[in-house]
Amino acid sequence: MISRRARQLWLFGVLIWVTLGVLAAAQNATWRALMGRPIDWLQILPNSLADWLTCGLFTPGFYWMVRRFPIRGERWWARLPLHLFASLVFVVLKVTIYHPLYSLLNPTEPRTWSMVLFGGFYADMLAYWASVGVIHAIEYYRESRERELEATRLALENLRAQLQPHFLFNTLQSISTLIHRDQAAADRMLTDLSDLLRLSLRTTASQEVPLRDELGFLDRYLDIMRVRFGDRLRIAVDAPDDVRDALVPSLVLQPIVENAITHGMADRPDIGHVAVRARRDGTSLELEVSDDGPGPATAPTNGIGLANTRERIARLYGAAGKVEALANGGFTLRLTIPFKAAADR
Repeated sequence: MISRRARQLWLFGVLIWVTLGVLAAAQNATWRALMGRPIDWLQILPNSLADWLTCGLFTPGFYWMVRRFPIRGERWWARLPLHLFASLVFVVLKVTIYHPLYSLLNPTEPRTWSMVLFGGFYADMLAYWASVGVIHAIEYYRESRERELEATRLALENLRAQLQPHFLFNTLQSISTLIHRDQAAADRMLTDLSDLLRLSLRTTASQEVPLRDELGFLDRYLDIMRVRFGDRLRIAVDAPDDVRDALVPSLVLQPIVENAITHGMADRPDIGHVAVRARRDGTSLELEVSDDGPGPATAPTNGIGLANTRERIARLYGAAGKVEALANGGFTLRLTIPFKAAADR
């Protein structure tokens, strides 16, 4: 089955060759008008389209030559003779196919095979080399995009590899602190941590997951935090059903909530509140994490969690993604990303 991209490339190629045929017909008509000769579109246009579309039949061959013998690299010059030979073969084959079509379209103006060959030899050679040049440009762009995507994938994997040990060490530190004070609670935390790590491994292969899966992961983490802080921590999650199928970066909320708990609960004897909200705003999805802690004097810009979150959002969504840090009596971090339903992926 032909892929969608392949169909698009074929359609693009056909449109290019048809456009060239129409432009050639228009040039022929203009020349006839300047010379005072009659313009018969029913003759000019079919001849021109037959000429150029016959060239278009060889497009897969042009692609094969470029991919098999690209004119680049240290020994690019060694491949030029191969392309020169291929261009001569192309011209001969093209004329062999086009000659009977020409005879069919022009019964009153017969031409021999050699007349058709030498009448359009240089134009056909130019068609070959122009096609090879365009395909080289397309291939260079494709390979450049693939390298860019691969670099982005590796960078994102590196960011997630930094976040997971960071979270793990903090959680183990909490368990080590609790184990001498409340062994049953420490045991529950270890059980929750093992479940959490299993969920983390499931999402390793995906950069984006549905929000409902991300919230499920977050719930397991919050179970650990509730054991640690008990009644001193109140957490509210507000995510309507209409946004729970939206795709979000995997493991994006946990480090933000961890940061909110760490700084919002720091050295305070009273109850701390953390709120997680998700809502759709037109074509965007907003994720917001707030705490009512003392808050910094200005919005922070460092820290592994916040820095990695900024870089992940930038790499995944470019200018369409935004991270806002707001110091407003507490601290709020708001992520804005394009709204994409999991079913649309």
